[in-house]
Amino acid sequence: MSRGRTAAGWTAVGAAAVYVALKGDWVAGGTVGISDLGDVPRGDWVMDNLVTGGLAVVGVAVALAAIRPWGMRVPVWLVAVPMWVGAGLLAPFVVLTPAAAALRAAGWWQPPPAAPGDPALRPWTFVVVYGSFVVLGVGLAVALLLYARDRFRPVVAGTVGQVPRGLTHAAQAPLAWLAAVLAAGLAALRLSWVLGGTAGLRPGAGRDAWLRLQDTVTAAQFLCAAIGLLVLVHRWGPRRRFAVPLVATWLGAGGMVAGGFLSMPAILTDGDGGPRWAAQGQTFTGYATGTFLTCVAGALISVVALFLLVERGGLIGRGAVGAGGAGQQVPLLVPVGGEPRRDPVPVPGLGGTAGHRQ
Repeated sequence: MSRGRTAAGWTAVGAAAVYVALKGDWVAGGTVGISDLGDVPRGDWVMDNLVTGGLAVVGVAVALAAIRPWGMRVPVWLVAVPMWVGAGLLAPFVVLTPAAAALRAAGWWQPPPAAPGDPALRPWTFVVVYGSFVVLGVGLAVALLLYARDRFRPVVAGTVGQVPRGLTHAAQAPLAWLAAVLAAGLAALRLSWVLGGTAGLRPGAGRDAWLRLQDTVTAAQFLCAAIGLLVLVHRWGPRRRFAVPLVATWLGAGGMVAGGFLSMPAILTDGDGGPRWAAQGQTFTGYATGTFLTCVAGALISVVALFLLVERGGLIGRGAVGAGGAGQQVPLLVPVGGEPRRDPVPVPGLGGTAGHRQ
């Protein structure tokens, strides 16, 4: 195991532990980092913090799986699902948190005050919470990338075009295009808000510098997922490293799935007879529709990517390694010394063994 993978994994564990400790204090009735609890019912406060703290505990478990020997033996799905979703959910924080600090320092944006009745947090609490998100996101992404490289090297190494299209390509292509069109449409809507558009927004709801930055990052995440998947499915740029569009798809679609489904409870609640809640000045109809389409597009992209990876593993296991785009066979692994030889190497969880050069 590389030192980089170990360091990144333990860094992610440490960042998540800080967040879990804070949430644990709040669940237990503590007020560390809180200046005013507001009027939030105790049950709702505990449940909200149990859910968010529980997600951080899952992050700890995934980070440990990426750096401990037992992590190479656990079932693939047990690591892959939280890996796919968690890193995609945290990726925007890596950009948005430092950007928020820069916008505030430049005097271009001030955080809005807490809504009446909502808990008011002390300023340092935001630094701790969002700082832990940034460190956790970077550490987890690096650790998981290196983990995937070590565990699934024959599948994730090489180029986009070195493995021919499989039997499910006829189903992958239309589903990929459907998901890409949905994601591109959602990205276009977000970018229209950046440029001053009002479709889907409440009358008079302006977009300050912070919200425009959020819209830009969200649109970029949607586009990464859409373009990355199309590159993988259609083998565009066959000599391109396979890992590049795979990571773009991972961070994009994972964020779409996580953000979309985590928003659903607020949409499905009845609002206690009052106005239905919607995020960031959006109309409820627009917010609910956009969230639903985000879930659909993210889930479609994730499923197509899963089929593509499983099929790629199976084809590699049967030795179906084609040209990398220039009429010559591309080795599955870069030679690391000695005479090249072909040996069967297991592709854990993704089908059979892979003949490769090493």
